[in-house]
Amino acid sequence: MKKVKKERYFQSEEIAKQKQKFEKQITLLEKRNLKLNKRVNLFHEKQSQDKKISVKRLVKLSNKVFKNELQIKYLNRDLKLLEQGQLIKHGLFKRGKIWFSEIEYHKQRYIWGFIFIIPWVIGMVLLFLPSLTTTFYWSFFDVKFESRRVVLSSFVGFENFSVLFGNYVHANGGIFSVDLLTFLRDLVIDLPTIIIFSIIIAVLLNKKFKGHILVKIIFFIPVVYNVPIIAATLTSSFGQHIEQSIQSEATFVEQMSQFFFEIGIGENVMEIVLNAVSRIFTIVNLSGIQILIFIAAIQAVPNHLYEAAAVEGATKYESFWKITIPMITPMILTAAIYTVVDSFTRSPIIRYLDQAMSQGRNGLAAAMSLTYFLINLALVGVIFLLMRGRVFYYDEKES
Repeated sequence: MKKVKKERYFQSEEIAKQKQKFEKQITLLEKRNLKLNKRVNLFHEKQSQDKKISVKRLVKLSNKVFKNELQIKYLNRDLKLLEQGQLIKHGLFKRGKIWFSEIEYHKQRYIWGFIFIIPWVIGMVLLFLPSLTTTFYWSFFDVKFESRRVVLSSFVGFENFSVLFGNYVHANGGIFSVDLLTFLRDLVIDLPTIIIFSIIIAVLLNKKFKGHILVKIIFFIPVVYNVPIIAATLTSSFGQHIEQSIQSEATFVEQMSQFFFEIGIGENVMEIVLNAVSRIFTIVNLSGIQILIFIAAIQAVPNHLYEAAAVEGATKYESFWKITIPMITPMILTAAIYTVVDSFTRSPIIRYLDQAMSQGRNGLAAAMSLTYFLINLALVGVIFLLMRGRVFYYDEKES
């Protein structure tokens, strides 16, 4: 048998104290409502004289009055039950749950948001910030480890940064500053290409067709599979076979490039396009997570929006640009930031950091790490500023 939970009620010695508490809250709310009503009446008088009076402010005051009246109603109900000895005495958890349920929906979202970022804040304060501070400090010093607990350091100012961007060369060839600029150039080309490619594939995979789950798995394989193994496969005999197949079409690509040059498309534009085409394997390999993000975003778009658009006579093309794209803009921002951060974790210039640490040049390695962090932060900031005014949040517009 299911055990029935026995409810606890206020005892006679607690009723008087709780009654006084309820009456005090009711009196306070009634006084607050009296002041708010005076302000609302004053706004109505001003609005009749001046049409420029903010309607939004008036609505906000009216909502506060309504909320207080509703709270007074609940308190009077509880007071009546208390006098009858029928008011249930809830525990701390239950009172908190009731309090949370009475909060406005958008405020509940803010509270849940803060709850979810608490682990990130704890990790930031305990792990990331101390490491960042140490890295910043070491970047201006020549740091050597005498033992695990003995660290010798001498101040060198900006010498580590001048060496890094001046003549720091990798043992296998390559200059840090040149490779860094090449990486940033490729990132600028890859970022919009990955986002556009991911959206297109997500739209196609969102359609129901035979084998669509298998196709989704194929696109997600590079994410769960070992990337070095994929790279080795593409550079082995299998990759050579693909390369020979691609070379057989090279004449056609050259002819098309020449055609675009002749009709007036600039050489810089064609260079960007051709670079993106030549990196198609990399683009596909880096797009797995983004494709899944966009598939989830597209499937979350309410169907009634498309139905309403169809009733109004909108075409599929118009629905895509007027409904799908605006609704997935938050995920476009998320995918863009993820792509930048993920690109830095896969950056080929990490080998310079490994070399500096193996040489015992810890100050130089710290300067390199700080440079990576600042560039990464700057790129994420630029993306956020560019897209901040273009991101559409359906819940906010709906409320």
